[in-house]
Amino acid sequence: MATSTNGNEKTPHATVVAPVPKKRKALRAYMLLGGLALAALGVYFIHGYLTRDEVTTDNAQVEADVVPVAARVGGVILHMRVADNQRVDDKAPLAELDAADYTAKVDAAQADLDAATAQAEAAHAQVDIVRSSSAGGLSSAKAQLRGTGASVSGAKAQVASAQATVAQRAAELTKADADLARAKNLHDAGAVSGQALEAAQEARDAAKATLDAANANLTAARDQQATAESRVAEAAGRVEQSTPVERQITAAIAAAKLADARVSSAAAALRLAVLQRDYTKITSPVAGYVSRLAVHDGQMVQPGTTLLMIVPAQTYVVANFKETQLERIRHGDPVDVSIDALGGKTLHGKVDSIAAGTGARFSMMPPENATGNFVKVVQRVPVKIVWNADQPELEQLHAGLSVEVKVHLQH
Repeated sequence: MATSTNGNEKTPHATVVAPVPKKRKALRAYMLLGGLALAALGVYFIHGYLTRDEVTTDNAQVEADVVPVAARVGGVILHMRVADNQRVDDKAPLAELDAADYTAKVDAAQADLDAATAQAEAAHAQVDIVRSSSAGGLSSAKAQLRGTGASVSGAKAQVASAQATVAQRAAELTKADADLARAKNLHDAGAVSGQALEAAQEARDAAKATLDAANANLTAARDQQATAESRVAEAAGRVEQSTPVERQITAAIAAAKLADARVSSAAAALRLAVLQRDYTKITSPVAGYVSRLAVHDGQMVQPGTTLLMIVPAQTYVVANFKETQLERIRHGDPVDVSIDALGGKTLHGKVDSIAAGTGARFSMMPPENATGNFVKVVQRVPVKIVWNADQPELEQLHAGLSVEVKVHLQH
Protein backbone atom coordinates (compact mmCIF):
# COMPACT_ATOMS: atom_id res chain seq x y z
CA MET A 1 0.00 0.00 0.00
CA ALA A 2 2.96 2.32 0.66
CA THR A 3 4.04 2.04 -2.78
CA SER A 4 0.79 3.64 -3.78
CA THR A 5 1.79 6.72 -1.85
CA ASN A 6 5.31 6.83 -3.23
CA GLY A 7 5.87 9.90 -5.36
CA ASN A 8 7.85 8.02 -7.94
CA GLU A 9 4.96 5.69 -8.54
CA LYS A 10 2.32 8.50 -8.81
CA THR A 11 3.84 9.92 -11.90
CA PRO A 12 3.34 6.89 -14.10
CA HIS A 13 -0.19 6.67 -12.81
CA ALA A 14 -0.82 10.31 -13.92
CA THR A 15 0.48 9.66 -17.44
CA VAL A 16 -1.99 6.83 -17.84
CA VAL A 17 -5.16 8.75 -16.95
CA ALA A 18 -4.21 12.17 -18.57
CA PRO A 19 -5.46 11.37 -22.18
CA VAL A 20 -9.00 10.80 -21.00
CA PRO A 21 -10.02 14.53 -21.02
CA LYS A 22 -8.51 15.07 -24.55
CA LYS A 23 -10.58 12.27 -26.01
CA ARG A 24 -13.64 13.71 -24.45
CA LYS A 25 -12.89 17.11 -25.96
CA ALA A 26 -12.33 15.57 -29.38
CA LEU A 27 -15.55 13.62 -29.09
CA ARG A 28 -17.35 16.73 -28.00
CA ALA A 29 -15.94 18.63 -31.04
CA TYR A 30 -16.98 15.87 -33.43
CA MET A 31 -20.44 15.83 -31.93
CA LEU A 32 -20.67 19.62 -32.31
CA LEU A 33 -19.59 19.46 -35.94
CA GLY A 34 -22.04 16.65 -36.59
CA GLY A 35 -24.79 18.63 -34.94
CA LEU A 36 -23.98 21.67 -37.03
CA ALA A 37 -23.98 19.53 -40.18
CA LEU A 38 -27.29 18.00 -39.21
CA ALA A 39 -28.66 21.46 -38.44
CA ALA A 40 -27.45 22.79 -41.79
CA LEU A 41 -28.92 19.79 -43.57
CA GLY A 42 -32.18 20.27 -41.68
CA VAL A 43 -32.25 23.95 -42.53
CA TYR A 44 -31.61 23.07 -46.18
CA PHE A 45 -34.45 20.58 -46.34
CA ILE A 46 -36.79 22.78 -44.31
CA HIS A 47 -36.01 25.75 -46.58
CA GLY A 48 -36.53 23.57 -49.63
CA TYR A 49 -39.83 22.39 -48.27
CA LEU A 50 -40.99 25.87 -47.36
CA THR A 51 -39.93 27.28 -50.76
CA ARG A 52 -41.08 24.36 -52.89
CA ASP A 53 -43.74 26.60 -54.45
CA GLU A 54 -41.38 29.46 -55.26
CA VAL A 55 -38.80 30.15 -57.96
CA THR A 56 -36.41 33.08 -57.76
CA THR A 57 -33.82 34.80 -59.91
CA ASP A 58 -31.68 37.90 -59.70
CA ASN A 59 -31.21 37.94 -63.49
CA ALA A 60 -34.01 40.43 -64.02
CA GLN A 61 -34.45 44.07 -64.88
CA VAL A 62 -37.08 46.74 -65.29
CA GLU A 63 -38.01 47.29 -68.95
CA ALA A 64 -40.12 49.76 -70.93
CA ASP A 65 -41.14 49.86 -74.60
CA VAL A 66 -38.84 52.72 -75.61
CA VAL A 67 -40.23 54.59 -78.63
CA PRO A 68 -37.77 56.32 -81.01
CA VAL A 69 -39.22 59.55 -82.43
CA ALA A 70 -38.01 60.30 -85.97
CA ALA A 71 -38.73 63.03 -88.50
CA ARG A 72 -41.12 61.92 -91.26
CA VAL A 73 -40.14 64.86 -93.49
CA GLY A 74 -36.97 66.86 -93.89
CA GLY A 75 -36.43 70.46 -92.90
CA VAL A 76 -34.94 72.94 -90.48
CA ILE A 77 -36.00 72.68 -86.82
CA LEU A 78 -37.64 75.95 -85.81
CA HIS A 79 -38.47 75.03 -82.23
CA MET A 80 -37.57 72.17 -79.90
CA ARG A 81 -40.31 72.25 -77.29
CA VAL A 82 -38.88 69.66 -74.85
CA ALA A 83 -35.68 69.02 -72.93
CA ASP A 84 -33.88 65.85 -71.86
CA ASN A 85 -35.61 63.84 -69.11
CA GLN A 86 -38.76 65.98 -69.35
CA ARG A 87 -42.08 64.23 -68.79
CA VAL A 88 -44.52 64.61 -71.69
CA ASP A 89 -48.12 63.58 -72.23
CA ASP A 90 -49.53 61.66 -75.16
CA LYS A 91 -49.77 63.89 -78.28
CA ALA A 92 -47.73 66.61 -76.59
CA PRO A 93 -45.74 68.83 -79.04
CA LEU A 94 -42.07 67.87 -79.25
CA ALA A 95 -40.64 69.84 -82.17
CA GLU A 96 -41.67 72.01 -85.12
CA LEU A 97 -40.01 72.10 -88.55
CA ASP A 98 -40.09 74.94 -91.07
CA ALA A 99 -43.31 74.32 -93.05
CA ALA A 100 -42.98 77.05 -95.74
CA ASP A 101 -42.06 74.63 -98.55
CA TYR A 102 -44.83 72.20 -97.61
CA THR A 103 -47.43 75.00 -97.45
CA ALA A 104 -46.49 75.97 -101.01
CA LYS A 105 -46.89 72.35 -102.09
CA VAL A 106 -50.36 72.30 -100.53
CA ASP A 107 -51.35 75.42 -102.50
CA ALA A 108 -50.03 73.91 -105.75
CA ALA A 109 -51.87 70.66 -105.12
CA GLN A 110 -55.09 72.57 -104.40
CA ALA A 111 -54.74 74.43 -107.71
CA ASP A 112 -54.21 71.15 -109.58
CA LEU A 113 -57.31 69.74 -107.94
CA ASP A 114 -59.40 72.78 -108.93
CA ALA A 115 -58.19 72.50 -112.55
CA ALA A 116 -58.90 68.77 -112.67
CA THR A 117 -62.37 69.34 -111.20
CA ALA A 118 -63.18 71.94 -113.88
CA GLN A 119 -62.00 69.58 -116.62
CA ALA A 120 -64.15 66.81 -115.20
CA GLU A 121 -67.22 69.05 -115.18
CA ALA A 122 -66.58 70.00 -118.82
CA ALA A 123 -66.14 66.33 -119.77
CA HIS A 124 -69.45 65.37 -118.14
CA ALA A 125 -71.20 68.24 -119.94
CA GLN A 126 -69.69 67.00 -123.21
CA VAL A 127 -71.27 63.60 -122.61
CA ASP A 128 -74.73 65.20 -122.54
CA ILE A 129 -73.96 67.22 -125.66
CA VAL A 130 -72.77 64.14 -127.55
CA ARG A 131 -75.84 62.19 -126.46
CA SER A 132 -78.28 64.83 -127.68
CA SER A 133 -76.47 65.82 -130.89
CA SER A 134 -75.66 62.27 -131.97
CA ALA A 135 -79.15 61.00 -131.30
CA GLY A 136 -80.71 64.00 -133.10
CA GLY A 137 -78.42 63.66 -136.12
CA LEU A 138 -79.21 59.97 -136.44
CA SER A 139 -82.95 60.58 -136.25
CA SER A 140 -82.74 63.32 -138.90
CA ALA A 141 -80.66 61.13 -141.21
CA LYS A 142 -83.08 58.25 -140.85
CA ALA A 143 -86.03 60.52 -141.56
CA GLN A 144 -84.32 61.86 -144.66
CA LEU A 145 -83.57 58.31 -145.78
CA ARG A 146 -87.21 57.39 -145.38
CA GLY A 147 -88.24 60.48 -147.36
CA THR A 148 -85.86 59.76 -150.22
CA GLY A 149 -87.00 56.15 -150.23
CA ALA A 150 -90.56 57.34 -150.73
CA SER A 151 -89.39 59.64 -153.54
CA VAL A 152 -87.72 56.71 -155.30
CA SER A 153 -90.93 54.71 -155.05
CA GLY A 154 -92.90 57.60 -156.56
CA ALA A 155 -90.34 58.03 -159.31
CA LYS A 156 -90.51 54.35 -160.15
CA ALA A 157 -94.31 54.59 -160.36
CA GLN A 158 -94.05 57.56 -162.69
CA VAL A 159 -91.58 55.64 -164.91
CA ALA A 160 -93.95 52.69 -165.08
CA SER A 161 -96.86 55.00 -165.96
CA ALA A 162 -94.78 56.74 -168.63
CA GLN A 163 -93.75 53.36 -170.08
CA ALA A 164 -97.42 52.33 -170.29
CA THR A 165 -98.28 55.60 -171.99
CA VAL A 166 -95.44 55.10 -174.49
CA ALA A 167 -96.69 51.61 -175.26
CA GLN A 168 -100.23 52.93 -175.75
CA ARG A 169 -99.07 55.77 -178.01
CA ALA A 170 -96.86 53.36 -179.96
CA ALA A 171 -99.93 51.15 -180.59
CA GLU A 172 -101.94 54.16 -181.66
CA LEU A 173 -99.14 55.19 -184.07
CA THR A 174 -99.06 51.70 -185.51
CA LYS A 175 -102.83 51.83 -186.08
CA ALA A 176 -102.51 55.31 -187.62
CA ASP A 177 -99.77 54.05 -189.97
CA ALA A 178 -102.00 51.17 -191.04
CA ASP A 179 -105.01 53.51 -191.55
CA LEU A 180 -102.84 55.87 -193.63
CA ALA A 181 -101.55 53.03 -195.82
CA ARG A 182 -105.09 51.77 -196.38
CA ALA A 183 -106.30 55.29 -197.18
CA LYS A 184 -103.48 55.69 -199.72
CA ASN A 185 -104.43 52.44 -201.46
CA LEU A 186 -108.08 53.37 -201.57
CA HIS A 187 -107.25 56.89 -202.81
CA ASP A 188 -105.08 55.46 -205.57
CA ALA A 189 -107.95 53.15 -206.52
CA GLY A 190 -110.32 56.14 -206.50
CA ALA A 191 -112.36 54.63 -203.71
CA VAL A 192 -111.91 57.53 -201.29
CA SER A 193 -111.49 61.21 -201.71
CA GLY A 194 -108.34 63.20 -201.10
CA GLN A 195 -109.92 64.65 -197.96
CA ALA A 196 -110.12 61.21 -196.37
CA LEU A 197 -106.46 60.63 -197.23
CA GLU A 198 -105.51 63.94 -195.56
CA ALA A 199 -107.53 63.03 -192.50
CA ALA A 200 -105.68 59.71 -192.25
CA GLN A 201 -102.33 61.55 -192.63
CA GLU A 202 -103.24 64.04 -189.92
CA ALA A 203 -104.27 61.20 -187.56
CA ARG A 204 -100.98 59.45 -188.19
CA ASP A 205 -98.96 62.67 -187.50
CA ALA A 206 -100.93 63.27 -184.33
CA ALA A 207 -100.23 59.72 -183.13
CA LYS A 208 -96.52 60.21 -183.87
CA ALA A 209 -96.44 63.46 -181.89
CA THR A 210 -98.28 61.83 -179.00
CA LEU A 211 -95.73 58.99 -178.96
CA ASP A 212 -92.82 61.45 -178.93
CA ALA A 213 -94.40 63.26 -176.00
CA ALA A 214 -94.87 59.99 -174.16
CA ASN A 215 -91.20 59.08 -174.76
CA ALA A 216 -90.16 62.48 -173.43
CA ASN A 217 -92.26 61.95 -170.31
CA LEU A 218 -90.66 58.51 -169.84
CA THR A 219 -87.17 60.01 -170.10
CA ALA A 220 -88.09 62.67 -167.55
CA ALA A 221 -89.52 60.06 -165.19
CA ARG A 222 -86.35 57.99 -165.44
CA ASP A 223 -84.25 61.09 -164.69
CA GLN A 224 -86.37 61.74 -161.62
CA GLN A 225 -85.91 58.12 -160.50
CA ALA A 226 -82.13 58.39 -160.89
CA THR A 227 -82.13 61.63 -158.88
CA ALA A 228 -84.24 60.08 -156.14
CA GLU A 229 -81.97 57.03 -155.98
CA SER A 230 -78.88 59.25 -155.64
CA ARG A 231 -80.57 61.07 -152.78
CA VAL A 232 -81.27 57.71 -151.17
CA ALA A 233 -77.57 56.85 -151.36
CA GLU A 234 -76.69 60.23 -149.89
CA ALA A 235 -79.21 59.80 -147.07
CA ALA A 236 -77.93 56.27 -146.41
CA GLY A 237 -74.41 57.67 -146.14
CA ARG A 238 -75.58 60.19 -143.58
CA VAL A 239 -77.29 57.46 -141.63
CA GLU A 240 -74.10 55.42 -141.70
CA GLN A 241 -72.11 58.41 -140.47
CA SER A 242 -74.60 59.02 -137.67
CA THR A 243 -75.05 55.35 -136.75
CA PRO A 244 -72.01 54.97 -134.33
CA VAL A 245 -73.87 57.02 -131.69
CA GLU A 246 -73.04 54.52 -128.92
CA ARG A 247 -69.36 54.62 -129.79
CA GLN A 248 -69.36 58.40 -129.71
CA ILE A 249 -71.19 58.41 -126.38
CA THR A 250 -68.84 55.71 -125.03
CA ALA A 251 -65.84 57.80 -126.05
CA ALA A 252 -67.32 60.85 -124.32
CA ILE A 253 -68.02 58.81 -121.17
CA ALA A 254 -64.46 57.43 -121.20
CA ALA A 255 -63.13 60.97 -121.43
CA ALA A 256 -65.31 61.92 -118.45
CA LYS A 257 -64.01 58.94 -116.44
CA LEU A 258 -60.44 59.92 -117.28
CA ALA A 259 -61.18 63.41 -116.01
CA ASP A 260 -62.65 61.93 -112.81
CA ALA A 261 -59.50 59.82 -112.35
CA ARG A 262 -57.40 62.95 -112.67
CA VAL A 263 -59.57 64.56 -110.01
CA SER A 264 -58.97 61.57 -107.69
CA SER A 265 -55.24 61.72 -108.36
CA ALA A 266 -55.14 65.45 -107.67
CA ALA A 267 -57.16 64.95 -104.47
CA ALA A 268 -54.71 62.25 -103.32
CA ALA A 269 -51.78 64.55 -104.08
CA LEU A 270 -53.45 67.28 -102.04
CA ARG A 271 -53.97 64.91 -99.10
CA LEU A 272 -50.32 63.85 -99.28
CA ALA A 273 -49.19 67.48 -99.36
CA VAL A 274 -51.38 68.27 -96.34
CA LEU A 275 -49.97 65.24 -94.47
CA GLN A 276 -46.41 66.32 -95.21
CA ARG A 277 -47.19 69.82 -93.95
CA ASP A 278 -48.74 68.35 -90.80
CA TYR A 279 -45.68 66.13 -90.29
CA THR A 280 -43.64 69.29 -89.65
CA LYS A 281 -45.30 69.38 -86.22
CA ILE A 282 -43.90 66.41 -84.30
CA THR A 283 -45.87 65.14 -81.30
CA SER A 284 -45.25 62.46 -78.70
CA PRO A 285 -46.66 59.05 -79.64
CA VAL A 286 -47.05 58.03 -75.98
CA ALA A 287 -46.85 59.52 -72.51
CA GLY A 288 -43.44 59.17 -70.90
CA TYR A 289 -40.04 60.79 -70.46
CA VAL A 290 -37.80 62.40 -73.09
CA SER A 291 -34.41 60.75 -73.36
CA ARG A 292 -31.36 60.98 -75.62
CA LEU A 293 -32.36 64.28 -77.21
CA ALA A 294 -30.15 64.49 -80.31
CA VAL A 295 -31.20 67.69 -82.14
CA HIS A 296 -31.63 71.37 -81.40
CA ASP A 297 -33.12 74.53 -82.88
CA GLY A 298 -31.79 75.45 -86.32
CA GLN A 299 -30.54 71.96 -87.12
CA MET A 300 -31.28 70.46 -90.54
CA VAL A 301 -32.80 66.98 -90.39
CA GLN A 302 -33.63 64.44 -93.05
CA PRO A 303 -36.60 62.04 -93.19
CA GLY A 304 -35.95 59.17 -90.80
CA THR A 305 -33.57 61.11 -88.54
CA THR A 306 -34.06 60.04 -84.91
CA LEU A 307 -34.72 63.16 -82.85
CA LEU A 308 -35.16 61.66 -79.38
CA MET A 309 -36.44 58.68 -77.42
CA ILE A 310 -39.62 58.47 -75.38
CA VAL A 311 -39.41 56.12 -72.40
CA PRO A 312 -43.01 55.28 -71.44
CA ALA A 313 -44.06 55.73 -67.83
CA GLN A 314 -45.57 52.24 -67.97
CA THR A 315 -42.84 49.72 -67.12
CA TYR A 316 -42.65 45.96 -66.63
CA VAL A 317 -40.06 43.38 -65.59
CA VAL A 318 -38.23 40.83 -67.70
CA ALA A 319 -36.88 37.98 -65.55
CA ASN A 320 -34.56 35.43 -67.16
CA PHE A 321 -35.32 32.11 -65.47
CA LYS A 322 -33.37 28.92 -65.99
CA GLU A 323 -35.10 26.43 -68.20
CA THR A 324 -35.25 24.06 -65.22
CA GLN A 325 -37.40 26.61 -63.37
CA LEU A 326 -40.10 27.00 -66.03
CA GLU A 327 -42.03 23.78 -65.48
CA ARG A 328 -44.67 25.23 -63.15
CA ILE A 329 -44.61 28.93 -64.08
CA ARG A 330 -47.97 29.95 -65.54
CA HIS A 331 -49.74 33.09 -66.66
CA GLY A 332 -51.18 34.98 -63.69
CA ASP A 333 -48.84 33.60 -61.01
CA PRO A 334 -48.22 36.29 -58.34
CA VAL A 335 -44.73 37.78 -58.22
CA ASP A 336 -42.72 39.68 -55.60
CA VAL A 337 -40.12 42.03 -57.04
CA SER A 338 -37.34 43.44 -54.86
CA ILE A 339 -36.06 46.75 -56.24
CA ASP A 340 -32.39 47.54 -55.56
CA ALA A 341 -32.88 51.23 -56.43
CA LEU A 342 -35.60 51.50 -53.76
CA GLY A 343 -33.45 50.03 -51.01
CA GLY A 344 -34.73 46.50 -51.59
CA LYS A 345 -38.39 47.50 -51.32
CA THR A 346 -40.73 44.81 -52.62
CA LEU A 347 -43.37 45.56 -55.24
CA HIS A 348 -45.95 43.15 -56.55
CA GLY A 349 -46.97 41.94 -59.96
CA LYS A 350 -47.98 38.85 -61.91
CA VAL A 351 -46.65 36.70 -64.73
CA ASP A 352 -47.87 38.02 -68.06
CA SER A 353 -46.20 35.70 -70.58
CA ILE A 354 -43.23 33.45 -71.27
CA ALA A 355 -41.03 34.11 -74.29
CA ALA A 356 -41.21 31.68 -77.21
CA GLY A 357 -37.43 31.28 -77.30
CA THR A 358 -34.38 31.52 -75.05
CA GLY A 359 -32.33 34.68 -74.77
CA ALA A 360 -29.45 33.07 -76.64
CA ARG A 361 -31.75 32.17 -79.52
CA PHE A 362 -32.57 35.83 -80.15
CA SER A 363 -28.98 37.07 -79.89
CA MET A 364 -27.15 38.42 -82.93
CA MET A 365 -25.09 35.22 -83.16
CA PRO A 366 -27.16 32.33 -81.77
CA PRO A 367 -25.16 29.23 -80.81
CA GLU A 368 -24.84 26.46 -83.38
CA ASN A 369 -25.35 23.24 -81.43
CA ALA A 370 -24.69 21.01 -84.43
CA THR A 371 -20.92 21.49 -84.09
CA GLY A 372 -18.72 18.72 -82.69
CA ASN A 373 -17.66 20.68 -79.59
CA PHE A 374 -21.19 20.98 -78.18
CA VAL A 375 -21.45 21.46 -74.43
CA LYS A 376 -24.85 21.47 -72.77
CA VAL A 377 -25.50 24.77 -71.02
CA VAL A 378 -28.58 25.56 -68.99
CA GLN A 379 -30.43 28.21 -70.99
CA ARG A 380 -32.44 31.12 -69.65
CA VAL A 381 -35.88 32.05 -70.91
CA PRO A 382 -37.31 35.61 -70.55
CA VAL A 383 -40.53 35.85 -68.53
CA LYS A 384 -42.53 39.08 -68.72
CA ILE A 385 -44.00 40.34 -65.44
CA VAL A 386 -46.50 43.18 -65.24
CA TRP A 387 -47.16 45.33 -62.20
CA ASN A 388 -50.23 45.29 -60.01
CA ALA A 389 -52.07 48.59 -59.94
CA ASP A 390 -52.10 51.18 -57.13
CA GLN A 391 -48.41 51.09 -56.26
CA PRO A 392 -47.09 54.69 -55.98
CA GLU A 393 -43.47 53.53 -56.11
CA LEU A 394 -43.92 52.55 -59.77
CA GLU A 395 -43.39 56.19 -60.76
CA GLN A 396 -39.83 56.00 -59.40
CA LEU A 397 -38.82 53.09 -61.63
CA HIS A 398 -36.53 53.50 -64.61
CA ALA A 399 -35.90 51.15 -67.51
CA GLY A 400 -32.82 48.98 -66.95
CA LEU A 401 -32.88 48.81 -63.14
CA SER A 402 -31.78 45.52 -61.61
CA VAL A 403 -34.33 43.62 -59.53
CA GLU A 404 -34.77 40.27 -57.83
CA VAL A 405 -37.88 38.27 -58.70
CA LYS A 406 -39.75 35.64 -56.71
CA VAL A 407 -42.64 33.81 -58.43
CA HIS A 408 -45.23 32.11 -56.26
CA LEU A 409 -46.20 28.99 -58.17
CA GLN A 410 -49.91 28.17 -58.24
CA HIS A 411 -49.83 24.92 -60.19
